[in-house]
Amino acid sequence: ATQRRSNIKIITLNVKGINHVIKRRKMVSSLKKDRVQIALLQETHLTDSEHLKLKRDWVGQIYYSSFNSKSRGVAILIHKNLPFTLNTIVRDTDGRFILITGLLYGEQILLGSVLAPNTFDRSFYSNLLAKTSSVCPNHVIIGGDFNCGLSPETDYNPPKSQPPSKMAKATMDFCSDLGLFDAWRVCNPHVKDFTFFSRPHFSFSRIDYMFVSRSVLDRTRGCLINTCALSDHSSVSMELLPPYYDPLSRHWRLNPALLSDPEFVKYLEDQWELFLSTNDLPGVSASTLWEAGKAFLRGSIISFTSVKRKSNLAKQLVLERDITNLEREFKKSSSVSVLKKLDAARSALDQLLTQKAETAIFYAKHRLFESGNKP
Repeated sequence: ATQRRSNIKIITLNVKGINHVIKRRKMVSSLKKDRVQIALLQETHLTDSEHLKLKRDWVGQIYYSSFNSKSRGVAILIHKNLPFTLNTIVRDTDGRFILITGLLYGEQILLGSVLAPNTFDRSFYSNLLAKTSSVCPNHVIIGGDFNCGLSPETDYNPPKSQPPSKMAKATMDFCSDLGLFDAWRVCNPHVKDFTFFSRPHFSFSRIDYMFVSRSVLDRTRGCLINTCALSDHSSVSMELLPPYYDPLSRHWRLNPALLSDPEFVKYLEDQWELFLSTNDLPGVSASTLWEAGKAFLRGSIISFTSVKRKSNLAKQLVLERDITNLEREFKKSSSVSVLKKLDAARSALDQLLTQKAETAIFYAKHRLFESGNKP
């Protein structure tokens, strides 16, 4: 039997320097306790040789970009039990970003850890975009401290009245060019939460992000901002469903046959109106609303089909019981009216079972095409 793969837990965190051996040990132990499998770290303040010392305990692979022992430095730690095979490494010489591509569960993926400058630097964003787009596969996860809130109203407390900063625009353009989404915002469209507290300004801001491609977003099972006792930044974590590896399991797809059911169409319209009435608010961008809306509709459709399936099963059981009783009655009475009722019940059951068989054959053909040998 095939073992079930557990969800992949990924975390991004600005560690504010782990060049002290005690803090480094505490950080690695803390990530182990939280069952992290991929850690995207910023501001490690480690040299090349010190970075390599992180490869202990649960850490099986480490990739990094160093600057010096006082500032910058980014790293990616990968759990020893995670089947990641490296293809390429793209390092920034200034210790600002590290990008790696490789195979995870047989799929091409890009992982990145980014530490953006405190002030706007056009060359940083153009360099990051050029380096990322040159190796960009379908699945992308880039975590990091981007040093800016994307929305002045929702990502700062107290909120800012001025328009988004140059850094925020550059970050949003970077995501737009690569088709990346802010995973935490999509998972929490109305929540106000922050990852950094500035003591001098006495203000909160959300400046740490997990940017993911659409294919990764579809498999994301929640994205959270967590408190971290070892840094002045909060970590952002997400859980990712591993790829489907069992031919019997498949990606969810809308059953097109449902669209010919007027009851389903009416239900879908009502659900969409309900979603828009509660979520279409001034602070929510169209792309976030659309991504969250699709997830909501998918849940609604699964709920509808589940109820329908249970209802059909209940109907089948009732028909089978009726047929048993009518057969017993017909054997005793040989009545023509009972025979008619028996034929009607058999016909109804046959129709129900035919429908189920057709659906099963449709999915069997689909599975055969998806998983079959196509030389």
